[in-house]
Amino acid sequence: MTEAPETLLERTWLGITGLQWLAAVVILLALTPTLMLIRRTVARRLRNYAVRSTSDVDDVIADLVERTRGWFFALIGLRLATVTLDLPERWDQRAHTALIIGGMIQGGLWASTVVRYLVDRRFARHVQAEGASPQVTPIAQTLLRLAGLVLVWTVVVLVVLSAFGINITALVAGLGIGGVAVALAVQQVLGDILASISIIVDKPFQPGDFIAVGQVMGTVRRIGVRSTVLASLSGEELVLSNNDLLSSRIQNFTRMQERRVVFRVGVVYTTSQELIERLPALLRAAVERRQQVRFDRATLVNLGESGLEYEVVYIVLSADYNLYTQIHQQLLFELLREMRELGYEFALPSRTLYVVPPEGAPAAGQAEPAAAPG
Repeated sequence: MTEAPETLLERTWLGITGLQWLAAVVILLALTPTLMLIRRTVARRLRNYAVRSTSDVDDVIADLVERTRGWFFALIGLRLATVTLDLPERWDQRAHTALIIGGMIQGGLWASTVVRYLVDRRFARHVQAEGASPQVTPIAQTLLRLAGLVLVWTVVVLVVLSAFGINITALVAGLGIGGVAVALAVQQVLGDILASISIIVDKPFQPGDFIAVGQVMGTVRRIGVRSTVLASLSGEELVLSNNDLLSSRIQNFTRMQERRVVFRVGVVYTTSQELIERLPALLRAAVERRQQVRFDRATLVNLGESGLEYEVVYIVLSADYNLYTQIHQQLLFELLREMRELGYEFALPSRTLYVVPPEGAPAAGQAEPAAAPG
């Protein structure tokens, strides 16, 4: 015989009346679709706003809302429903654990979306930049994204295992030791790969740039995953390890806007005081007569061993090396002509030695005294 509804509501299961069970079911069935409806409405409005916005932050927020799963809402409803029930401790703990596990998985989905957004956004700037390497960029982008996702889901798995009551201390220690062993085994390869990612992200140079690394100079032809290829001035290709490249001092001449030139002029000490004092003005005038040049200074800087040393500093308003050599050559020609016409004598590395004879010895040009007759 079918029981009356009033009887079912008064009956108890696990010490909880049917009315309480009914209230919990209503909470679960009402809350889950309500949260899903709210998610859909918020996501649609965010997408409409993102179409009108120039920023991409609202796009990633919309992605986060859309990636919130329905089963996560169901777990939230289930947990709220169980709070209204006086469940045995074992069942209450199971509901709590289910919410933690679901929350960590949902958090992993959100974190994965953020990782992809950050990596793709950073590399999108490089792809749009002039000189970007189409071979290296996708590889470096994939490796960096993979590293971020592995880190996120490793944390999620460890927390889930901990929620199940598994002691993860030994597991974490084992993963650490294994990671160290793998890193040592592929240290050089990983170093070159990470260096290529660093080059792509930081962009200290790009294909087509003329750089100097120590004593090596050349034009960057290609940036690979493990190495960078330069075309040297003499024509041959130079292959440099990315790790060694970044650990060295790099001079990028392509990005130079101006060229600072420093040179010295030396005159002998016998130069008259008037000519010594006139020389800075002469040097300045010679520099300022040049086009595409900005004068800095011309001063007497040192009383050297061989002569008086003047330092001249000027700026060539171009990074063109050939233009610099032409300007500097014409400047030196003019200085040589003018200084010779004015009677300047250039100092050469020389040293004058004054020899003093020992006491009692005949002076230079004098004959030794004749010996006394015996």
